[in-house]
Amino acid sequence: MRFFHIRFLVSFLVLFSFASLVLAQQQERDPAKENPIVEQLTKIAPKAVDDFTSATKVMDSGDLETAIIGYRKVLEKAPDFEPALRRLGSILVSTGKREEGLKLCERAVSLNRSPENLWSLVTAKLDLNNPNANPPRETWIAVYDLIKEASDKDPNEEVGLLLLAESSLKADKLDVFRQAVSRLMSSYPDNPSSHFFNAIKLADEGRFDAGIAEVKVAESLGTPEVETARLIAAITAARQEAYPLEPYYLYIYAFLGLVSIWAIGLLLLFLLGRTYSTRALKTLEESDPNDVTGGGHVSLKAAYRKLVSFGGIYYYVSLPVVILLIVVGTAGFIYGSFVVGRIPIYLILGLIFVGAWSIYSFVKVMLTRPKIEDPGRVLNEAEAPKLWELIRQVGAEVNTREVDEIRLTPGSELAVYERGSYREKMSDKADRVLILGVASMNGFSTNAFRAVLAHEYGHFSNRDTAGGDIAHRVNLDLLRTAESITESGANTFHNLAFQFLRLYHFIFRRITHGASRLQEVLADRVAISRYGAPAFKEGLTHVIRQEIVFNVVASQELDSSFKENRALKNLYELKPTGENDLIDIERAVEEAINRPTTEDDTHPSPADRFLQADRISGQSVPDLSGFVWDLFTDRTAITAELSKELDHNVRVARYGNDYDMLGH
Repeated sequence: MRFFHIRFLVSFLVLFSFASLVLAQQQERDPAKENPIVEQLTKIAPKAVDDFTSATKVMDSGDLETAIIGYRKVLEKAPDFEPALRRLGSILVSTGKREEGLKLCERAVSLNRSPENLWSLVTAKLDLNNPNANPPRETWIAVYDLIKEASDKDPNEEVGLLLLAESSLKADKLDVFRQAVSRLMSSYPDNPSSHFFNAIKLADEGRFDAGIAEVKVAESLGTPEVETARLIAAITAARQEAYPLEPYYLYIYAFLGLVSIWAIGLLLLFLLGRTYSTRALKTLEESDPNDVTGGGHVSLKAAYRKLVSFGGIYYYVSLPVVILLIVVGTAGFIYGSFVVGRIPIYLILGLIFVGAWSIYSFVKVMLTRPKIEDPGRVLNEAEAPKLWELIRQVGAEVNTREVDEIRLTPGSELAVYERGSYREKMSDKADRVLILGVASMNGFSTNAFRAVLAHEYGHFSNRDTAGGDIAHRVNLDLLRTAESITESGANTFHNLAFQFLRLYHFIFRRITHGASRLQEVLADRVAISRYGAPAFKEGLTHVIRQEIVFNVVASQELDSSFKENRALKNLYELKPTGENDLIDIERAVEEAINRPTTEDDTHPSPADRFLQADRISGQSVPDLSGFVWDLFTDRTAITAELSKELDHNVRVARYGNDYDMLGH
């Protein structure tokens, strides 16, 4: 109820208006009302008329004691004459004889529930003839029914409307209060109390500014300034109670505007990512498959590069917004709990911990850069001179600068990257690194390997590896932040930071993976146009198969070694022997090749790549004989070394640092 603060201010105005109207009556009675009363008394008790008119005259002049004597004489001659009963009762109440006076007023009402009798009883109960009277709210509530009855019988009585407005306000009869105020404003617009009550009505409706304007009107009509100041202060307090955040609306609107613009940016990133992905697929389908240089895709690649860069920058721009959302959301929940009066202390503590840890994770990841180490170990030229010779030859035939370093890894991956500063990469002066996964080498024909190697060189010639730093950094920071939040147990559904990481990873994945698929197709064209589709298909199929085979044999050997408490055998010399294993491997290879391409893929599916390969005209190049391992000086030493290293890493991961401390 908005007018709680202003109820207590109204009594003064009602009393003030009542006293003013009574004074006007004392100065001059309305003959139209007084003459019928005298005529009525003449019929009942003619000898009492002089006493009645004399008592009324001295009462209006202020001589109440003489009036009391006169009205008593009238009642001796006419005991049930209502005007004498109510007038004498009112005088007795105002002169301190309250009990006797109330009885007389009540007797008049019992004889006739006329408006005059009812108003006299109300006046007596409220002691309104006393200028210092200030009836409590309970008294107003007690006389509400009498006032309502009198007002219904005499709806245009000015004082009656004022009393009805006041009592209905005190009694929380809001509909009656609004009706009374509307009648006051319609019939008595020059009465300051009409505007005073209207101000309260407007404030109750939430129209606080209009209410304050009405108070100013009441003041201009004669309401004391001290009273209008009190009401303005009360309306202001009511407005602050109804709209406690009103002083902060500018900041709230600015915050909501900032969040809205940020959210629109996220949506725009997502839509652009989907648009460019669709555009890339359509362009690849419609473009000339023999466009090895990618000249027809220059604008698309440039646009993709800008989109990836913008998406990376937008992530870091988003972090202050997310931190602000966490702070505001947590503070808002705490504030709301205090407002409703129910404070879930454990939930609040949990929200504070989750929010604080999330902010700490963001800041920690932003301020710290992990040391990035090159994968695997360097393959010296002395260990595989023929391999280095082949790699240089392929670089020359693809017409791009050869790799500066080869690194062997325990897995089955084949990839390239550039190592150096951003300026070095942009000027093509960074070190070129080739990663060779030893697990893919078994049974890898040199002819097929050459085609796969040409694909990797295609990334160099297309300058795919020159950029990508910001994408790599964003993905790394996303992962590190998510790991920090998860390790603390703060990866809850209501954690805004964690949900933001999930959302942004989804959006950024759509953008970067679309660009990656385009790069892979263009790199395929380089390899196929130089060495033919059959060699490329064989090489890609071999890499897929070897990854699956290695996972099977490595998993089985790890289980056996732990059960038998022994070191791992040379994983790269093992082959699947079980019939079921062979069947499962072939099924897995077929599924991997024929699966459809999805938006979460960094590479098109092998089946889609094979379809593209069949559209490309390859050069007639003599096939190479032999296998990749033939290009190494000592295959056994390399595989044994990597297998031993892998055995050590697995056991440290399982047993922790204690394994190293035991001297293993």
